[in-house]
Amino acid sequence: MKSFKGYLKEAPAWTQSLSSMLFDLPRAGLVDLVIPLSPSIFSRVWPEKIRSTAFHVTDYTGVGKLKGMQGGKRSISAFYNMEPSEFSYGVKTEGGYVVEMEADVLIAFPDDIGSQPDKSGRRWITLDRIEEFGGVNIEHDMQKLLIDIIVKYDDDPSSADDYKPTIQELNFDWSRLGKTLAKKDKSLVIKDYMDGVEKVIKKNSSSLRSAFTDYVKDRNLKPDPDSGDRPLWDELVVNNFKIKKIHVGPEFAPDFEEDDDIDGFPFELWDDEGDLADYIWKIVQRGK
Repeated sequence: MKSFKGYLKEAPAWTQSLSSMLFDLPRAGLVDLVIPLSPSIFSRVWPEKIRSTAFHVTDYTGVGKLKGMQGGKRSISAFYNMEPSEFSYGVKTEGGYVVEMEADVLIAFPDDIGSQPDKSGRRWITLDRIEEFGGVNIEHDMQKLLIDIIVKYDDDPSSADDYKPTIQELNFDWSRLGKTLAKKDKSLVIKDYMDGVEKVIKKNSSSLRSAFTDYVKDRNLKPDPDSGDRPLWDELVVNNFKIKKIHVGPEFAPDFEEDDDIDGFPFELWDDEGDLADYIWKIVQRGK
């Protein structure tokens, strides 16, 4: 198992603090509890990598940032399928550039899974998203993990043997633990949580592996059986990637000449987003 500082060094600064994401549960119950998509944990539980061609939307500046992340543990959100109209929008970027890459796939779901990075860059997804897309119920194991941690660090339960909280009480006690502990103790809690999650993942490794990666074999967005609507994109979380080519959409293609350079990478200019989507579809299906 890694030290707490080891967990924090997995990736660069980005958004919310880990403490806020882990302890601030916005709804009653445990459905918003976050699960780390940790490359280190995944590599220990599932040593065999799944390598695949994937795509990522960014802007010109983002290409340079991705160049420096190549071959590392830092994970990013990617896709197999995306509506052409979405190529002009990026996450935390202006969009307009689609990066084609070879990458290790940590998870792949047929919709936006809402993965969120903490300030270290490690990505997390909520418990309900795992259960929604994967059909895997690990809520009981996660509930037991929180109880064990609360009993270990919180003096409030008068007797550990008598501490059998309802879901609402557990939700409240977990949030309160994050607000009342000293920084040093909170670091120990977070380490215990990460180690505990790894044990839960290992215990359910077969079903979770299927839930996390079966979509790599399918790669087709399917309409909702009730509404008939198709998701605008799917989502992969990948790392250890190598950039193959930069695709420049019609908004920025006129800014380039054929002999220009984009951070040393080969690139292709597109005057129609639909044609770019067709190209992506062919590459994705070819890799199945």
